[in-house]
Amino acid sequence: MNARTNHRNLYEPTPWNESDHDGEMTCRLTQIEIAKAGHKISNKELSKMSRGELLSERSNCRRISNEFADKASAAMTAGKNDDAEKFLKYAEETSRIAQLLDRQLSMNEIVAKESGGMGNQMRSSTGARIQILNKNDSFIDQVAYSGSRDDFSFGEYVAAMVSGTNRGDIRNALAEGTDSAGGYTVPKRLMADIIDKMRAKMVCIQAGALTVPLETQVTTIARIASDPTAGWRAENAAVAESDPTFEAVTFTARSLAVLVKVSRELLDDSANIDQALSAAFAGALAGELDRVALIGSGTAPEPRGIFNTTNVNSVSMGTNGAQLTTYGKQLDALYELELDNAAKPTAQVMHPRTWRTIQGFADTTGQPLQPPPALAGLPQLVTTSIPITQVQGTSGAVCSPIIVGDFSQLLIGVRQDMRIEVMRETFMGNLQYGFIAHLRMDVALAHPESFCKVIGILP
Repeated sequence: MNARTNHRNLYEPTPWNESDHDGEMTCRLTQIEIAKAGHKISNKELSKMSRGELLSERSNCRRISNEFADKASAAMTAGKNDDAEKFLKYAEETSRIAQLLDRQLSMNEIVAKESGGMGNQMRSSTGARIQILNKNDSFIDQVAYSGSRDDFSFGEYVAAMVSGTNRGDIRNALAEGTDSAGGYTVPKRLMADIIDKMRAKMVCIQAGALTVPLETQVTTIARIASDPTAGWRAENAAVAESDPTFEAVTFTARSLAVLVKVSRELLDDSANIDQALSAAFAGALAGELDRVALIGSGTAPEPRGIFNTTNVNSVSMGTNGAQLTTYGKQLDALYELELDNAAKPTAQVMHPRTWRTIQGFADTTGQPLQPPPALAGLPQLVTTSIPITQVQGTSGAVCSPIIVGDFSQLLIGVRQDMRIEVMRETFMGNLQYGFIAHLRMDVALAHPESFCKVIGILP
């Protein structure tokens, strides 16, 4: 791609007058000098760049501008005034690019808040701002790249751990990410891409759960345990005290690991090994995180899920459980949420077996039984992470629950690091490699009363 095309892509938000020969030449010469110094500025249009790319490019441009300014100062000291003037122009040009990137970031934030994305924020107990991600937001947009551009995929990076590569950028990333234990710290952009793929597969995210990027091992936020009560008062009378009760919600980043085995032949010969590795890691992590978010026991190291959280509402199918034959119990769950003044539920999550039962509801003539208005617009999401082996009374291990609620009150905390260890000897007898990936995560409920579980559903 020639310099002129680079110029037009980069400056698309503020078009240049192409007859401005001096400006055009300054841009071209600046790009040449940037390349000579071993740097690179993206030629992507600003409106198509992610937040992470914009942050990285802004930092990159500021650093390059400072380097040009230093060169100008050195040239001035050496009496090379022409060189000093040239480098000052380059510094100004690169600084102007940083300003464009900064403006694009501001515009994106305004648009995101107006559209309901990237607008949720909270502060930790230390006062640090925490960006909350909705289901339509991207984790990768929160990652500011550093160092290399990471123009390679997660699958390529993992495959190169055992097969090697001719690509210098991947070799550099592997060298930078190698730790003392022989594992590899995955570059942030690749880690964020895997997390986004994982989130896309999660039923809880589809239901409306929010993702909280965690910067520390332990992160504490506050939630209201009970609402204050308002009261009427006479003139000059004291105001009745009824302070809300606050309690802490603590995210403790816990290790979630997954082992993926791949044959040597597949690594060497498969045309789609990149996509297959990404899908394998993301799918395994998504399934387990869905499970603990919904029914996690809370016994360390497993996080506590909705089902086992105190103050979550409950509707029982009876002492020994019972079959669902009508929508009555689901309506009872909505009633419990209304009693707690909870927000409108965003979804109901169930096992495929329960979903099949509900779809088979019929009236006395055998015609399909339509759901009542209160349930008609409420999504029914299905996952095998909901068990069908729970016990209620004398039912035996055959019961299953439905979890109904406002899933925006479910918070999934994710640490922004990922580590991979390669097991070369363990599976060598079968000519296989094992890859163990570690992520650190936790689950918390901002408002447990926003959920209700229907328990004891028999097949």
